[in-house]
Amino acid sequence: MRENFFIQGIRYVFTLDLRALALLRISLSVLLLLDLIFRLADLKAFYTSEGVLPADALFRFQWNTWYFSLFTSNDNGAITSLLFLGYFICICCLLLGFRTKLFTFIVWMCLISLHNRTPLVTQAGDHLLRMLIFWGMFLPWGNFLSLDASTKRRSAASQPYAYESFACLAYTCQVVFLYFFSAILKNSPEWRSEFTAIYYALSLDQLVRPVGEWLYPHTSLLKAMTAGVYYVELVLPLLLFLPFFNSWCRLAVIVGTVSLQLGIFATLNAGLFTATSILMMVGLLPPSTMDKIWPWLSIRAGSAIAMANRLLPSYAIFRGKTFISRNYSIFSESVVALALVYVLAWNMGTIGKKVIPDKLLWIGYFFKLEQHWAMFAPTVYKNDGWFIYQGTNGQGRYIDILREGRPVNYEKPKRVAELVRNDRWRKYGENILMQSNAPLRPYMCDFLLKEWNSSQPQQAITHLKIIYMHELTLPNYQTAPLERWELCTCSTNP
Repeated sequence: MRENFFIQGIRYVFTLDLRALALLRISLSVLLLLDLIFRLADLKAFYTSEGVLPADALFRFQWNTWYFSLFTSNDNGAITSLLFLGYFICICCLLLGFRTKLFTFIVWMCLISLHNRTPLVTQAGDHLLRMLIFWGMFLPWGNFLSLDASTKRRSAASQPYAYESFACLAYTCQVVFLYFFSAILKNSPEWRSEFTAIYYALSLDQLVRPVGEWLYPHTSLLKAMTAGVYYVELVLPLLLFLPFFNSWCRLAVIVGTVSLQLGIFATLNAGLFTATSILMMVGLLPPSTMDKIWPWLSIRAGSAIAMANRLLPSYAIFRGKTFISRNYSIFSESVVALALVYVLAWNMGTIGKKVIPDKLLWIGYFFKLEQHWAMFAPTVYKNDGWFIYQGTNGQGRYIDILREGRPVNYEKPKRVAELVRNDRWRKYGENILMQSNAPLRPYMCDFLLKEWNSSQPQQAITHLKIIYMHELTLPNYQTAPLERWELCTCSTNP
C-alpha cells in the first residue's frame, strides 16, 4: 500500500490539470498580445532599417550562425508591419484555441524571430515566455475553452481533467529551473552573508518604483527581504517534486512565488518578467483547486464562455470524472525528454558545471533553448545613472531632446525612471553602455537625431551627443562622484 501511495505521488509530479492548462494558454496569449502592442510603439526603432539596429548591423555585430528570424527577411517598415499583423492573427488563434498545436508552434517561431531580430531589448521575461510557449507545443492546452474542443464534441462524462506526460514534468521543471538556478547564481556576499542585495537593487533609479523608494531607508527590513528572496527561490520550488501532499505543495509554491513577484512589481520595474512569472503558475493549479474555482470562473467569464457551456458538450465543466489521461505520442514524449535533459544541462553550464559539448551548443542557439536566470546575480548591478541627449540647434544652443527640448541640465533629475520611455528602451540603454556594443551607438544617435528633426522641425538640431551620467552606488547609502560618459556624436552633415 505504501509503495502504491508513493508511486501515485511520483506520477502526480507528471500530472497537470487540463482546465488549468486551458487557462494558462489564454493567460499567456493575452500577455503575448499586450507585449505585441507595446512593441508596436517602437516598431520603427527596433525592427526596421531606419531604427537603432538595421539588419546589416545586426548581422555584423549581434548575429549567431545558428540564429534565424522572420523579421530579417525584409527591413522595410511596411513589410515589418504586415509581419506583425500576421503574428497578431496567430496569437489570436492561439487565444481562441483554433488549430492550437499549429498556432502554438507558429507563435513560438515568431517569438524566436522577434528575440533574434533585436537582442539588445530582450530580457529574462522574454526568455521565460518563449520557453513556456515551447513546452506548450507538447501540452494539450487546447482541450478546454477552445474552438478545437468544440469540434470534437466529446461527452462531458468522458472528458478527462488530469493529464500525465513528460511534457507536464518538463513544464514543472522549467518553473523549478527558473528559481533554483537563479538562487544558485546569487553567490555573492550581498546575497548570502551581507544581505545587502535589495539595498543595491532599490538604488537603481531607472528601476525603482515609489514603494521601493519608501522602503529604501529601512536597512534592517531590506536585509530581511534579501534573505527571504534568496531562500524562497532556493527552496520553495523544490516542493513541486515532493511525492506526497503534492496539491498543498503546489499551492504553497504558487502563493509563495506569486507573492514574491508581486513584491518585485510593487518596488521595481522588472518589465515582462513579473507578469510572465505570475502567469506561468496558472498551469500548476491542482485539480482540487480547479474543482473549486472553475464554476466561479465560468459564471464570471463572460457571455462567450457561458454560451459555449450551453452549446458545446466539450465545455460542460461541472460534470465528468477526474482521471489520468495519457493521450500522447511516443515521438513527442521522446522529443520532450531529450529537450528537458538538454535544458537541464544548459542550466548546469550557467553555474559552472559544463555538460553540453561545444559541438552540440548549436541546438540551444537554433531552437532558442538557451537560458540564463541571472536576475540580479551574481551581484546586483551598481552602475546607475541617466541619459542626456544633447542636441545643438541652429543658434548653437544646447537642448536635451530626451526632455522635450529643454536646456541641457547635468544635475540629477528628481525621478530618473520618468525619463525612460519604456522597459524596452531601458534594456536597450543598459546594453548600449557595454563596450562590446559601442559599434552600435552611431545607429542609435542617427535614429534619435532624425526622429527629433522629423517630429520637431521648428527645433531642428544639427548635432547630437549621447551622454550618460554615471553614478556608482556604494555601501551605506553613499555614491561615487558623478562621471559624464560621452558615448557618441552624430550630425546632419553627410
